[in-house]
Amino acid sequence: MNLSSIHLTLAHLLITVVGSVFLTELAGYGLHRLMHSGRIPGLSRAHLVHHLLLYGPRQSMRTPKYKDATLDRASIGNVGMEWILPSVLILGFCWSALWILGVSLPYRCLSFLTLIGWSTFMFSYLHDRMHLQGFWMERTPLLGWWFRRARRLHDIHHRSFNASGRMDKNFGIGFFFCDRIFQTLAKHHCPFNWHGYREAIGKAKLEEELNDEYSSFPGQYRFQVEARREEGEATKHKPTTASMRRPVA
Repeated sequence: MNLSSIHLTLAHLLITVVGSVFLTELAGYGLHRLMHSGRIPGLSRAHLVHHLLLYGPRQSMRTPKYKDATLDRASIGNVGMEWILPSVLILGFCWSALWILGVSLPYRCLSFLTLIGWSTFMFSYLHDRMHLQGFWMERTPLLGWWFRRARRLHDIHHRSFNASGRMDKNFGIGFFFCDRIFQTLAKHHCPFNWHGYREAIGKAKLEEELNDEYSSFPGQYRFQVEARREEGEATKHKPTTASMRRPVA
């Protein structure tokens, strides 16, 4: 048996797995950031249901049962199409790139399975459990510190609104090295930006779903929301110049 060939094979396996994990983290970071950018409104609105309706700033971050944002729309399990469709495109691109580069089929399959497995674990299983009360991982000696730290950083993500209503911090889930690379990491909570929160609700067009939420706003922001609603209604019913003209006899 050629030991050098075994070591080379093991090295290739390790490189394939580690490289695929890093690629998954990078793609997940990019997709998550895209959802919060507003560049594709359908993706952003679907994702913001989770942030503004179910685990919003006025709601508990932890519940006995996970509140699923996909109950009334197409999904696979509790993963919405805003995640699935871009992920399919990314997987297809990765498979094609490895094939063009001449990577052998076993390594392509290993990379493909790692991409699917890591993304499912991080962005579905682990993410959802961060919103559950008493999840077993937080009580585990070896994993507890890491899980609690990652969960705290994810809580900061849910509470970070900039002036234009975008959530712009901590796009990772379990690991945040992409946030470090792209300088979007926040280690501490900042004073809550109510103006940014109101802008986020308006841009996502979730005002009607959040009628009760508005009643909890601090006074000055609640009045701004109500004034903007009234202004919109007045504009909608305001007669146009053409309609005010008298017909010519």
